Amino acid sequence: MKNPSRPKPKKLSAVSRQNSFFRLSEQLTLLRRLTHRSALLGEELAQLSAKFRRLTAAKDQPFAFTTNLSTNQHLLETLLRDSMDVRYRRFVSGGHNVLLVYLMGLIHSELLDETVIFPLITYNASLPLTPERAVSSVLSANAVSLPEQASDAIQMMMSGSVLLFLDGYAESIAIHIPKNAKRGINSSKIESVILGPSDAFNETLTDNIALIRRRTRDTNVKVRLLHLGERSHTSLALVYCANLIKPGLLEDVESRLKAIKIDLILYSNTLEEYLSSRTWSPFPEAQATERPDNVVASIYEGRLAILLDNTPNALIIPTTLHCHLQSADDYAGPALGASVIRITRYVAAFIGVYLPAIYISLVSYHPGMLPTSLAISIAELRVRTPFPSFIEAIIMEALLEILQEAITRLPEKLTGVVGVVGALVIGTTVVEAGLVNPLLVVIIATTAIASFAMPSYKFSVAIRLLRVPVLISGAVLGLYGVMISFLTILVFMCSMRPFGESYLGGLFDISSMADWKDLLIRAPAPLRTSRARRFGPQDPVRAGDPGDE
Repeated sequence: MKNPSRPKPKKLSAVSRQNSFFRLSEQLTLLRRLTHRSALLGEELAQLSAKFRRLTAAKDQPFAFTTNLSTNQHLLETLLRDSMDVRYRRFVSGGHNVLLVYLMGLIHSELLDETVIFPLITYNASLPLTPERAVSSVLSANAVSLPEQASDAIQMMMSGSVLLFLDGYAESIAIHIPKNAKRGINSSKIESVILGPSDAFNETLTDNIALIRRRTRDTNVKVRLLHLGERSHTSLALVYCANLIKPGLLEDVESRLKAIKIDLILYSNTLEEYLSSRTWSPFPEAQATERPDNVVASIYEGRLAILLDNTPNALIIPTTLHCHLQSADDYAGPALGASVIRITRYVAAFIGVYLPAIYISLVSYHPGMLPTSLAISIAELRVRTPFPSFIEAIIMEALLEILQEAITRLPEKLTGVVGVVGALVIGTTVVEAGLVNPLLVVIIATTAIASFAMPSYKFSVAIRLLRVPVLISGAVLGLYGVMISFLTILVFMCSMRPFGESYLGGLFDISSMADWKDLLIRAPAPLRTSRARRFGPQDPVRAGDPGDE
């Protein structure tokens, strides 16, 4: 009989088959572990290589790119960590692994597909893909460059470029295909004119340079690009005419700009404050304009224009007092009418500063200088008011400034309502309540209108700033105080020499007829054959024969 408890012997083939399966499973597990460890070692090697490249990079560079794509990607990921808008894309082109790095929202996605990705994917040439060949014959984008430094490549990426890396090459390729969210070319809001062109600058630097180029095809008009801001790296352009600009002006301005140490520059006024010789001066030392025709006319006078990216206006230097009292309408209309209007602006500037102080001085200290009937009328009006004339003037000035600020900050649809409320309701109520002399309301309103007549907004602000200290001096010393304040302001302006030029700009130089023909008046164009000497142009001849000017 057979023993039922005795196990049945296995076949040799079955045992060997199980052993082979077991060994194969162990080998596969070991292979997976080795693959995982090699991947970890590769990442660690890339990190070590990235650290080494950072240590061996130049002092002014964050790192230096390598020939390994993984190392370059790790370098950029470390630098741009926590930036969710950075995109890394890897694929194969012509047998080479390539890496694309860009910022979403700053690049044109359609152009990226058409001019970068599609040519690279379809590249099957027998010649190997190199950075030089990619730039010259593969990529179809218009603006393609090879940055020399890593910092240059990163700044270009931050400005709307795509960085392309080829495996085996340490060079980076920058393809500039920006998608800028920009405002269109609209009319000027501050410097509106009747007869002249209406286009104005916007916030895009390239558009602003193009507006200038459209008005002149002179090859001597140069554009020099700089970057300011230790962190923002804001772009700006220096626009000038090479054979007209005052010798040394470009170098002086460029050295001052490069000496600016600040992390962020958002407004052109920041540049003006750094370039100004007197920080607390009420008078602007640079002419701010949003009109391209003003910039072109200025650079042909030997001046320099500064265009800041993301700013819809330009700074023109050097500037004088007369530049802030001139308008583009002066040259778009008849010379005689422009001369009369220009003289009117000078009168309006004087009224905007001194009229309230003169009124307070005459009423408080010198009533005998007024006609008898007018003095009696003013006295009758003052009997009904509880405050001195000086306090009344301060109250009205405060109300006027509040009203102007409210109109400036409110939406356009509500500015008319605020103007009606301020002018009719508040003004009428204050007079009827007997708080303010009606004649003083007329005086303050006249000064406000006079300050609004200034073509330059910054100069109108200067008039508003000077009005109060002049008013105080008139209230304390009468007409003597008004005269002292006038002489003080005059001496202060005479002492101002922005970029070596007098702020009064040839007003007292009667020997320079070229300046006087476009100073208080505007002579006809055939008579203005010479450029103004106050800006020191290299070529004084504008057209024709300057004669003895």
